[in-house]
Amino acid sequence: MILTIHDKLNMPQQTRAVSWQGYLIPITAVGICLITRLWYFGRYIDEWDSVNFAFGLSKEYDILHDQPHFPGYPVYMFVSWIWYLVVGSDIQALVFSGVLFSSLAVLPLYELAQRMFSKEVAILTAVLYIVNPQVWLQAEKPLSDAFGLFFVITTILFFYLAIESAQKTSVRRDERSFVSAKILISLKCIGMGGVMLGLGLGVRVTYLALLPIMAYSAYLMSQKVSSRKVIIWGLAGLALGVGSWLGYLIVCFSPYRFFKKFLSHADYHFYREGNSIITTDDYGERFFDIFHRLSAHSLGTWWMDTPLLRVVPTIILVVSLGYFIVYEKWNLRNKFLVAFFVPYFLWIALVQDAIRQIMVLIPFLAIVVSAGLLHIYTIHLRNRKYGVVSFLAIVLAFVVSQTIDSVRIVSINKNEEPPSVSTINYIINNYDKDETKFYCVNDWRLFQYYAPEWCDKKNSHVYFTSPMSGVLKDLGRLRQKPANILVSSKLFERHNYKDRLKKLVEFNRDRYGVADYNWLALYRYE
Repeated sequence: MILTIHDKLNMPQQTRAVSWQGYLIPITAVGICLITRLWYFGRYIDEWDSVNFAFGLSKEYDILHDQPHFPGYPVYMFVSWIWYLVVGSDIQALVFSGVLFSSLAVLPLYELAQRMFSKEVAILTAVLYIVNPQVWLQAEKPLSDAFGLFFVITTILFFYLAIESAQKTSVRRDERSFVSAKILISLKCIGMGGVMLGLGLGVRVTYLALLPIMAYSAYLMSQKVSSRKVIIWGLAGLALGVGSWLGYLIVCFSPYRFFKKFLSHADYHFYREGNSIITTDDYGERFFDIFHRLSAHSLGTWWMDTPLLRVVPTIILVVSLGYFIVYEKWNLRNKFLVAFFVPYFLWIALVQDAIRQIMVLIPFLAIVVSAGLLHIYTIHLRNRKYGVVSFLAIVLAFVVSQTIDSVRIVSINKNEEPPSVSTINYIINNYDKDETKFYCVNDWRLFQYYAPEWCDKKNSHVYFTSPMSGVLKDLGRLRQKPANILVSSKLFERHNYKDRLKKLVEFNRDRYGVADYNWLALYRYE
């Protein structure tokens, strides 16, 4: 429950109980969100990061051996560890953590939308968040991204409350007690925002992209409140949030090994094999991919490979965004939104452009779209005879079309075996491990989870390599070549050896239901 600090500190005692009625709608929304997520609970560990998380629970929490990988996601892992003690299943514990916290995120999202715009915008925002295809899908996966939305939204809410309280200090200069109370509230909010951001960094380091909005909030506050106090409260909160998990990691793994792992991970993730702009060869393709991931994956708009039904939400979404841009006044709330969107867009464009990073924008775009819908009603429908009915019909068409498509996607995630898992099952069911060697990338980690007997320290059955040249080097070292040499379609430079690669089988899944590696093929090297 996110009760606003304003209400808790300033509401008279006799009306405080009545105020809970105002939270009936968001609490109901949380319940609906939780039930829908539980109904389509994910069942597969299907990629590298998921295995790392699972091993961090079922084996040993050790970031030096990627259980999970650096920086260890300690906040997400701690909550998942609690559920693991209860249910005894790594995947169920990981998924339920995401399901629970992504559902609780409706509370701060509703409060933020209501304070920025209106109750009607807040209701629409909550509904669009619940039925959004990517938010729903990621909540069903054993990953930390949906889990982290709670911390992101709550952080932004506290920063907005800090600005809102600071702005009110100049309204009633004649009452020192009022002004002092508002200043204290504002400082507490910037401090709590810092705490939540610090905890969020223990979920995903990518939330460093929220530091600019914190700085912007502090700047606006400093115009009404002492800059020194703002800095002290903000940094103290951030230090408390970060220290709650970073201190444990440093003590547990020693400062030297922690820093060495940090350098190794940063080098791999951002320079050698990562998805930053430094490792990008085609900038045009990169920005096209970002647009596709934001539009089709994250917002559920129409693309050439999506159902025709998506045309409906696409039209409504585009028109709503247009009305928001044209008719929304340039005021504090919109400057605040821009201060969030611009730095985070830059982070996506320059540092990490994966769908899971882009989905952080969805809750705040839902606010913008909802506000745009209300502009359509206010400008064209409010004074018409059937204006309310027409508006509700538009909203219903938007929500129903997205719900149908989202249910299709999460059903695929729940019921259809991912290609990465299908590849492993095909190999272990059709080949003798003592006569087989499989060259792969991410599948190596999945084999450790699903078929650990295939993974030994000598890499005699499953061998990790990125390019095909690594296959040839390894085969050249072997005294006796295995009878079956299998190669994954993930390996680079396959086109240089197409005459010696015979395709055995391929696995296809809907790419909106399985965003990563929705198509995989298995080859025999001859």
